[in-house]
Amino acid sequence: IAMPSDGEGKATFFSDERNNLKIVNHVVRCPCCSCWAVIIICLIMCVGLGGILSGGDGIPITDDAHAYDVYDIRSKDYDSYFLAFDAMADARADSERREGEGGGRTQLQQEEASGIIYWIYEAETEGGMFTREAVADMHEAEGIMLRDKQWDEFCQLQYFNRTGARIPDDDVKCRKPMSAVTMFYPDSWDSAMAKSVIARLEDPATRKLFTDVCLCIDAFPPVEVSCNTFATYSPEDQSDMMELRNDIESITSKWSGEGELVQDPAEVALFAAYMKLVPTRAYLSDFYFDKEFSVENPVSMYSRTVLFFGGPHEGYKNVDDKEADQEKEVKDYVMDNLYDDIQKVSKRSHSKETNTFYFMTLLIFEVFLQIILMDTMAAIGSVILVFLYVWYMIGSLFLALVGMAEILLSIPCAWFLFRGIFQIEYFSGLNMLTIFIVCAIGADDIFVFMDAYNQSKHKGPEVNQDLQTRMTWVWRKSGKAMAITSATTCMAFLCTCFSPIAGTRSFGIFAALVILWDYVLVMSLFCTAVVIYHNHFEREPMCTIPILKCGCCTKDCGCMKEEVSPTGQIMQSFHDGDEIPMSPVTKFFYTKFADFILSVKGRVIVLVLFLAWIIPAIIWVTKLEPTKTAEQFLSEDHPLQYGWNIIEREFPSSTEDRGLPVFFSWGIAELDQSGVNQLIDANNVGKPRFKKFEMNPTCQEKIMKVCEDLEIPTPERLEILKRSGEGKVEVRCVMREFHKRAQQMPDVVTGTGDYPTVATADVTKVVKDLYDNPPERMDGVELVADMLVKFGFDGEEVKFVTVEVESNEMNQWSSLPEDDVRPIYGQFMDLATHLDGIVGDACGESGVLMTDEFQKFIFMNNQKIYRTSAVQGACIGVALAFAVLALATWSPILSVLSTLSILCTIMSVIGTVTMLGWSLGTVEAILISILAGFSVDYVVHLAHAYATSFGTTEERIREAFREMGTPVLSGMLTSVLASLPLFTCEIVFFAKFGTFLCFTILWSWIFANFGFMSLLATVGPAKLKEGQEGQRNEEQKGQEMGAVSAAPPESVQN
Repeated sequence: IAMPSDGEGKATFFSDERNNLKIVNHVVRCPCCSCWAVIIICLIMCVGLGGILSGGDGIPITDDAHAYDVYDIRSKDYDSYFLAFDAMADARADSERREGEGGGRTQLQQEEASGIIYWIYEAETEGGMFTREAVADMHEAEGIMLRDKQWDEFCQLQYFNRTGARIPDDDVKCRKPMSAVTMFYPDSWDSAMAKSVIARLEDPATRKLFTDVCLCIDAFPPVEVSCNTFATYSPEDQSDMMELRNDIESITSKWSGEGELVQDPAEVALFAAYMKLVPTRAYLSDFYFDKEFSVENPVSMYSRTVLFFGGPHEGYKNVDDKEADQEKEVKDYVMDNLYDDIQKVSKRSHSKETNTFYFMTLLIFEVFLQIILMDTMAAIGSVILVFLYVWYMIGSLFLALVGMAEILLSIPCAWFLFRGIFQIEYFSGLNMLTIFIVCAIGADDIFVFMDAYNQSKHKGPEVNQDLQTRMTWVWRKSGKAMAITSATTCMAFLCTCFSPIAGTRSFGIFAALVILWDYVLVMSLFCTAVVIYHNHFEREPMCTIPILKCGCCTKDCGCMKEEVSPTGQIMQSFHDGDEIPMSPVTKFFYTKFADFILSVKGRVIVLVLFLAWIIPAIIWVTKLEPTKTAEQFLSEDHPLQYGWNIIEREFPSSTEDRGLPVFFSWGIAELDQSGVNQLIDANNVGKPRFKKFEMNPTCQEKIMKVCEDLEIPTPERLEILKRSGEGKVEVRCVMREFHKRAQQMPDVVTGTGDYPTVATADVTKVVKDLYDNPPERMDGVELVADMLVKFGFDGEEVKFVTVEVESNEMNQWSSLPEDDVRPIYGQFMDLATHLDGIVGDACGESGVLMTDEFQKFIFMNNQKIYRTSAVQGACIGVALAFAVLALATWSPILSVLSTLSILCTIMSVIGTVTMLGWSLGTVEAILISILAGFSVDYVVHLAHAYATSFGTTEERIREAFREMGTPVLSGMLTSVLASLPLFTCEIVFFAKFGTFLCFTILWSWIFANFGFMSLLATVGPAKLKEGQEGQRNEEQKGQEMGAVSAAPPESVQN
């Protein structure tokens, strides 16, 4: 740092006549006041943030309900439908309030499923789940609820049989669990009849005849083709098939789960295997057995059970009436009566025959909250580890405490800027990861500042005239180095602004602000702490608590044992010719490490090793593929995730599983997205719009044709659409109930064609009557409210109508990879085009909207975004890093070599995680997109140290290692320590983030110190001061080195 040799010069706005920074002069004169001023400013920002957040809805983290590209066609369709849906609900509520109504329909007590407990069983023996011992384990687990005295008060009651007929009140009981236990504990078991049924169904011709019988007699409505075929059978065949049907009914009707365990479970399992072959009987068994179970292999290694809680409870109008109170009643019941026993049977040590897992919707929030709290401890662990290491490295508890304070304060202060100044409302859950990022980068900045402070001891009398001059040099030296790395890191994080997903943009902006504010606090709060440390703690104090006995806001502090300050002692050492030794680590980098890098042999070794690694790493990068399995939220061995993986991987899609609901709607227009900015208004994705829609008789007829067309079991339909237990395609068509109700209303005129259509003038009357007096069951669906909303009814007119089907290959619980979902989406789009061709413009403006209920088609597009943004973010990050380096160093060689080091780090990290078996899923794509932000620090520090040093290439290499070898090593170790607690996290994202952070830090340190510096030693330019002719002045070199003489580096080693 150039300073006037005579101590006099021209003062500027920032510096005095001695070229000392005025702000540093103030800090040195009044360190305590300066320190408290910064702390007070931070506290004011924290209080301001608290005030801002307290004015919200309680939870500051934004719900990721709209974590997608809101301008993508799939997102637009989804938002258009559900905004229209919500608009209709709000309009109906307003209409009911105006009419003095409201509160929804009155439901039968416990008629609706309000929650479930899902049992998953895994066999521990080759006999599978249906040995007597394993079945007894299942019976024990389910009996915890079924045999509890209060279960009848909380179970779902069954008011309707499978055909939809109302069960007499005296016969209403708890809904039977969906469990294989019912067939193994029947009221009675007729072994002879079972063997007879099995023998008859072994014949494929008999099964074909029996299938036609069932589809004609048992299906609702009957399958016309099967009925026509059945009519052609001989009377003998018809009689035999009816007898077989009655025999099967006689056996299955006894499956109550309340009798004794059968003597031969294998016989029951074989009977169930044959039931799977009959479409209308498959529902009796296909839910309970794994995908390998068949007639040829009647052994299932897994089974599952679902038990249903019911609502509304006694004293409530419906399930929505005081919903929180009803949920609390169930939770209290479970915790008081069932929880301990459930935990007992779910321990792996409970049985030698089975492993039992459970999933309960009512407790899922508490379970996840517990997991999150446990993983939060990892953040605390990271802070503690970083604190202990910082304390160890700088040797001062006071500086370590202040350093950790400034690191932690950077988060709420940046949050205040983020929310209060920039008015960004969208706070993604990803943003909480910044605590690990700032722990690593903040500690690195502390080491850089302290290393500059320690290096100032070796910079001669000109730098150490007094504390103002010394701290000015430290402030400038460390400040520029950290400014370059912080700017590069911030720019890399800001690359996420190119992502169309608001949550990713929010994370990038917030992370950049945290890094920026950490830099500000290091240069202000930590700087004042170093001055206080210099005045009070760097030398042994006279007082026990010196900070309370000695004034801090004076030029000199006079209550210490020594009369000379630490800086004065340095000056005295220079005058006396005493040596000021290097630290052992600094000496190692300056001598032995630099010798290795500068030697031809060392560079050849580095080159060979790097080529031996980087070529395979790049090959592995090319092998990184999009994920082909459903992405996991928890670690593989967590009981909840393990059980859920069994459900996903080991069971086929059953007739009892709920498929992914897919909607086809007529009357909804594309939403209005003018003024949408998710960062500013997180929940604003647009406003609903409607087409000109009229449910006239022609429209009604066309919608009915759509419903019937969907039920045609063509191979293409059966590939994507789910079938019911009767073997028919599941279609929820509200128009059927509309016409049924119209025929029951004497003042409504209906048509006489193929469909009993309703006159346009009477449509509103019929729909309103359906809402005011809903049936107990609609189109085979007990959740009548879910059916009625398919009419887009605002209380006065119908604005759209929806037909619902279910996907055969997708469900609400899992997210398939993009490559699997995209063909399914294409098939549904083709189906939508076909259905729209049926309706045409019969209802007004043509055009159908197709979307799903749980954003699976949106997530398909998100996966594509993550994949492309991973590459885009990494490339932009590298380009920005090159630009910042070029501006900072004005050296094309340094910029190119630094960028090459960053690229090698990126390739190495991606190659490493690919070798570990990672695929490119959502988590991996997000991490790769911000990889450049983690890769720049070390190489930039060394590049800047080289750029600001003078001398030959060898001298500049040694100087760069002397200045940055120790802080870069300390920063690397701190970052690794910060990542280690994440390895223990149950949440997959946190665990992968820890692994990713650790590998990124290690590889970036290796490439910076070995690769980058070896290249510099080979092609790096010399930089001589004006007047020098190849080497520095011996006296100046001795002043800068202190203990290091002007002799060659070998003398340092001696």
